[in-house]
Amino acid sequence: MNPDTIADRTTVGVFFRQAARFGDRPLVHHPDGEAWKVATWADMKRGVLAIASALIDAGVKAGDHVVLISENRVEWLYCDFGIQAAGAVTVPIYSGTVPHMAQVIAADCEAVLAIASDEGMAAKLKAAGPLRRIVRMDVEVAEWLQAPPRRMEEIAARLERIGPDGICTIVYTSGTTGDPKGAELTHRNFVDSARAVMQVFPLEPGDSTLSWLPYSHVFERINGTFTLLSFGGQMWISRGVEHLAEDLVKVRPTILVSVPRVYEKMHAAVMQRVRAASPIRRALFNWAIRVGIRFSHEARPGPALTAERRLAERVVLAALRRRLTGGRLRFVISGGAALARDIEEFFWAIGVPILNGWGLTETSSGVCSNTLSRHRFLTVGKPFPGVELKIAEDGEILVKSPGNMSGYHNNPGATADMIKDGWIYTGDIGEIDEDGFLKITDRKKDLIKTAGGKYVAPQPLEFQIQRDEFVEQAVVIGESRPYVTALIVPDWDAVTQKVPGRPEDLVDDERVIGLIQPGVDALNKTLGNWESIKRFRLLPHPFTEGGGEITPTLKIKRRVIAQKYAAQIDAMYTAGTQPA
Repeated sequence: MNPDTIADRTTVGVFFRQAARFGDRPLVHHPDGEAWKVATWADMKRGVLAIASALIDAGVKAGDHVVLISENRVEWLYCDFGIQAAGAVTVPIYSGTVPHMAQVIAADCEAVLAIASDEGMAAKLKAAGPLRRIVRMDVEVAEWLQAPPRRMEEIAARLERIGPDGICTIVYTSGTTGDPKGAELTHRNFVDSARAVMQVFPLEPGDSTLSWLPYSHVFERINGTFTLLSFGGQMWISRGVEHLAEDLVKVRPTILVSVPRVYEKMHAAVMQRVRAASPIRRALFNWAIRVGIRFSHEARPGPALTAERRLAERVVLAALRRRLTGGRLRFVISGGAALARDIEEFFWAIGVPILNGWGLTETSSGVCSNTLSRHRFLTVGKPFPGVELKIAEDGEILVKSPGNMSGYHNNPGATADMIKDGWIYTGDIGEIDEDGFLKITDRKKDLIKTAGGKYVAPQPLEFQIQRDEFVEQAVVIGESRPYVTALIVPDWDAVTQKVPGRPEDLVDDERVIGLIQPGVDALNKTLGNWESIKRFRLLPHPFTEGGGEITPTLKIKRRVIAQKYAAQIDAMYTAGTQPA
């Protein structure tokens, strides 16, 4: 098969050209117990062609929709490109999706076949209507991968017919505000977005990344996986978020793509060790971080500061980087949520530039990003090449870019609301400074309007509450209420070191409330009266994806939480509850 016969502005055109170029070079390192197995470019090409052959044998036609529901694993990648090589459209579903919602998505996209990782995932779907068959990675797909690729003439013919404007995937939004909608993304959306990233980031075949965000999400799938394929790097698939810290040290990647919550946890782990250190070590650490922050804010640091930074590097920072990241990270990308100032400054201070960006499913992920050469703290950077931005009268950010989706599948009404005159109405509120850097201030739909008619932006308040060493998660409440309150999940590991006991028995304990109260009080001193946290309630268990309270990228589902914790919320608006 000649890859030059496939349009180069398609995902499959990029993949098969790169596979021909790199051959037996390692591509994907995937977990096998405590170690990783290696799949080369040639291995993946064979796997992709084997999957495409089997799908054609199963009756999948060009343009058909195929569901892919699985945790991250190498077979996910084989199946994704195998589906597209057969001329079909991949419809990924998050592995944590509840059965009802998985079935809603499969029905809405009219999938003819579904690929699930195992028996449990397969049980979330039902073969009904257009969905004729559900196959499993641990059964049928494993057999397909053992057989040599067939149907090569048919695959080649289908690949040649795929054009840049063809739909390659339908990505259903995570549904923080209602039922998910399927964003139709084209081949050129992927390719143009990846090429824009490669124009502003210094990426090369020698780079490697540790992949842990769900492949079902566009942030990882485009900015992580597909961009890596486009520049020819290597990928290690993490054993999961609970092993991420250990995997970082073992794998020693040069690039990491993640969401702010992971960087917050990394920072918190360092600070916990610092608090337990001797006074001299604490003072030395704090000095080194102060020096690093000052250095990172200077465009042209003078000789004295440069010398001081060099000393901090030798005494503290180099060893800290090795313990925290493996020591080879050139930079990390942050997206999916706002990045707190202290987290951003900490990573820059230790010599790991953290580059905050912003995008949407509907824009094929990246719209803007800070870069190594163009960076401004507390912003999401400047637009990628080819991207236009403007701010509507009400502050909403509008985007026109090569990544803009074709529309929502089977939903012309929602498409018309989202895309007007070629501009995507993002729902995010922001401002563009005099140098073209974008700052996100809140989500339009997340803004709280109190009973007094005052508007409150909850996310900045939540981020500040979560800066506290004793706080894990926080959700601000106040829509149509007389004042603002918060649900707070303490960091029970930290709390129980001070106040032993079971979380269920400690949520009303005055000693625990006393640990949280000073942080809330400090925040309130910086706020107007209408937005200050008047009361809060502690919860014994964290918000989870399995509980339906957060998305796979750790975003809060406010409507779900408001319903699930209605009793605790109502209690904060009656007499006798804890004032803040």
